[in-house]
Amino acid sequence: MDYLILQVEEKQVVAASFKMSGRSPELLGAAMFGLDEQQSLGDVIALIAAGVAGNPRVVLCLPPSMFAMRTVSLPLENLRKVREVLSSQLQGELPLPVDELTLDAVSIGNGDFLALWAKKSDIGHAIELCRTAGIEPQTVSSLPLAANFIEGIPADCALYDGNALTIIISGKVTFFRALDSLTASAMIPATLSALELAGAPLPPRICLLGAENSALAEAGVLPLPAGQLQQPPASGLLFKNEQTFQQLAGLYAVAKACQAGLLPDFRRGELAWTAGDVKNRKKLLLTCFLAAVVIVVLFVSKGLQYRSVNADLVSVNKSIAGLYHDVFPNRAKAVDELSEVKGEIRKLAGAESSSGHLDLLKKLADAKGNTINGLYEAEAEGRNLRVKGDARSAQSVNDFKAALAPLLATVELGEIKSRPDGTVSFSLTGTLKEGSK
Repeated sequence: MDYLILQVEEKQVVAASFKMSGRSPELLGAAMFGLDEQQSLGDVIALIAAGVAGNPRVVLCLPPSMFAMRTVSLPLENLRKVREVLSSQLQGELPLPVDELTLDAVSIGNGDFLALWAKKSDIGHAIELCRTAGIEPQTVSSLPLAANFIEGIPADCALYDGNALTIIISGKVTFFRALDSLTASAMIPATLSALELAGAPLPPRICLLGAENSALAEAGVLPLPAGQLQQPPASGLLFKNEQTFQQLAGLYAVAKACQAGLLPDFRRGELAWTAGDVKNRKKLLLTCFLAAVVIVVLFVSKGLQYRSVNADLVSVNKSIAGLYHDVFPNRAKAVDELSEVKGEIRKLAGAESSSGHLDLLKKLADAKGNTINGLYEAEAEGRNLRVKGDARSAQSVNDFKAALAPLLATVELGEIKSRPDGTVSFSLTGTLKEGSK
């Protein structure tokens, strides 16, 4: 994903675009714009918007002086729940009503959270400037809140970048204060002393970011060992040189924190970013429209098929009516010609079948002769024939079997049972020859 980071300062705006890929990040471009009476913040944002290509995720970083913080302890772990109770937790403890503020929080460990807030009016004004220019930000935050993501930053240090003093303990931002370069030499020691008096843990060193801040380390006015933060060798392909690192390391840290989902965001509540929801609704409407078109086309297709089948049925009924009139010219018009024709066909088939059965029985009577006392059961199913009867002897049954040779293709004798008077009962099955029935 591409990220466009806008860093708004008192006298300038820095814009940088990063491509955050799975392999290696890439700096797509960067620019710096001055702010004065002739060129306002809205003018600069419009210039930046004119040069934006594609659809990057816009992150607006406002000056740290617009934000405030305090540490709160809550028996919660889920940040979503912390944000839900934060307004009630801070109610009455802030100089402004909570309804006029937009809030967020980050975990700093051990059940403590860094509560953050800013005026809704300030955040809303900045969002409106970007929206008017055509690059509405999805996220509004500040650079110090992503200081722990700066390349090569120690896990425990104080960072000064010309805009704010940020305290990082165990890799997490625990404190920040907006400080300009004119008062930094006096305010940094005062701030660290106040933190020490309050019982807050102090880092072992101070890191300076930005070439213009290196003089603070040389002046020897800082209460802790201080030195310029150097570009890590691994980031050489991203920043190209030390000067670029000093200028853009903070903006790249914002992109990293945003990608990780750990950057505090002040677009919440009535200021929440809804452009993505609008896009999703438009996509959903398009999908519903296409689905409706498919359903309409399907119904039209089925309707045409029904008309075609109905026309074929009408044509067939007319043909059947014509055939009925030709077959039965003297009959009156029937209610259901097809049923009457089928009935006549069944009658003819039944007559033919009865005639065939009579011929078969006649042939069986001729074949039994005088030695077979009688046939009391004869069943024909297709070409299969089953016969049961009485005979004078077993030999008579064999003679009867031989006499059926011209009629049956195969003959099998069943069980032959003898009676006390010497006669026998028998059963016989066989398959009729073609044309025998």
